[in-house]
Amino acid sequence: MKKLISLLMVLFVLGLFSSAFAQTKTAKGQIELGGDVAFGMSTYSVEEGEYLIDNTTDFTLYPRFGYFVIPKLEIEPRLIFSRYSINYKSEDFEDWSFTTLGAIFAVAYNFETAGKMVPFVFGGFGFQTYSSDPKPEKDYETTMILPTVGGGIKAFLTDHGVIRFEAFYERHDKAGGVDKLTSNNFGIRAGVSVFLK
Repeated sequence: MKKLISLLMVLFVLGLFSSAFAQTKTAKGQIELGGDVAFGMSTYSVEEGEYLIDNTTDFTLYPRFGYFVIPKLEIEPRLIFSRYSINYKSEDFEDWSFTTLGAIFAVAYNFETAGKMVPFVFGGFGFQTYSSDPKPEKDYETTMILPTVGGGIKAFLTDHGVIRFEAFYERHDKAGGVDKLTSNNFGIRAGVSVFLK
């Protein structure tokens, strides 16, 4: 984790003092609209005994809106829509699903080069709320996401069309809506963007 933060800081400082970037793709007033999609499926087994969960599936959509307040520096809020399903092996347990709704408020710094690739780093915070079917005995807590940090690259296929890849770390307090539960999450996201200016 310390190495990732150190690398992101070095990239940020290099970008601040570089004069070689064209700054046309990331000019002040530029708008970036896009989104990322994530899908996962897990199956479970044990060597001895019985494990109750058979499989889980999850689907997450992250719509994004970016606005460049100055060249290279972008405010980038995104929404979080997730759907999780848990299927049990035993008929004694009812299959369970839950939905999350949340938002992340982030700031991104883009290292624009003369080519088609634009590396970037970002940081921010957010939250998630939960609802499920069937309803739990105890209400879910709101998960706080602090921090969310990461970096990636935007590959310009055309002057306005972009494929985007990013790696991230997030710390979730009250993870999964459970009080006093904390999780550390590492992941990769991919998506597309359209630059409007």
